[in-house]
Amino acid sequence: MMQVLNKANVPILHDGIRESDISNPQGYFELEAVKGIVAKNSFLDEAEGKAVKIVAPLPIYMKPELKYKVLFMRRDLEEILRSQEKMLSKDQSSEREKYRTIYEFHLKKTYRFFNEHSIDFMDVNYNEFMKSPEVSLQKVIDFLGLDASPKILSEVVNPELYRNRNEG
Repeated sequence: MMQVLNKANVPILHDGIRESDISNPQGYFELEAVKGIVAKNSFLDEAEGKAVKIVAPLPIYMKPELKYKVLFMRRDLEEILRSQEKMLSKDQSSEREKYRTIYEFHLKKTYRFFNEHSIDFMDVNYNEFMKSPEVSLQKVIDFLGLDASPKILSEVVNPELYRNRNEG
């Protein structure tokens, strides 16, 4: 999604510290300060009109007094768990249910935070996005009020990078 926003000329608040790699050869568009959002979220004051990547479960530490439009990327939990296992090079299948429960708890907490603070958000189903990017992108364009073509934005979507699919 950060690649899409970049292609749509949305300014992105990032520092370039995390370099591209085999999992994301076009780069991550991440901001190191996001990792410290629990203790210090003042970087959000510089984010007006910009996109900032904040991974779950950290959105609950956003400043509720600021205005946001949040694209909340939702992915099949089984895929997330397998992806984490690969990234850590560790089989966690025996603890998968525990991690699933933790992820589900964080999701509920995040949605509660958005709703309690009237934060404007849109779920983007990652799996549907990868299957039909133009359909999903039209919804993103409408939500963000972008002047962009879903066809042109979909050019940055690379299905080959969607490796940890839940096939059934």
